[in-house]
Amino acid sequence: MGHIVNAAVRFPTVFLTSALAVALGFWLLVLLGRTDARAFDADASWLTRSLAGIPVAAAASVVVVSAWLVSLTGSVLMDLARLTGPGGAAARVALLAASTLVAWPVTRRSAVLLARLFPERPGSYRGAAASSAPYDPGNPHTHS
Repeated sequence: MGHIVNAAVRFPTVFLTSALAVALGFWLLVLLGRTDARAFDADASWLTRSLAGIPVAAAASVVVVSAWLVSLTGSVLMDLARLTGPGGAAARVALLAASTLVAWPVTRRSAVLLARLFPERPGSYRGAAASSAPYDPGNPHTHS
């Protein structure tokens, strides 16, 4: 367990650990009813359309969790292999890049499964775009 905690708070995983904390905080606010899972959809509607209609926040969360898991696993393996020095530093930088590159295809594949959890709501960003009215997440008439 010590290897995992140590890897989570060291480069490169520490960047993704911070992002994971932010994502968990957002989903806690969603659970408490303080915000909506689709709060960021109007800001990146192209992303929502390209990912089977799942909320932008859900897609970002999957990217962060996937990248964090890859980075954490790679960091633990590097620690166990005692990879240090300039080669270890280069490998950790490469791990950061690889973990973010791996996360995108994982997110694209999971979008179909996640779309079942976030069904289309009447008056959502798609309906607003079709009627040429701007989507306003604070407007009670755009929520069901």
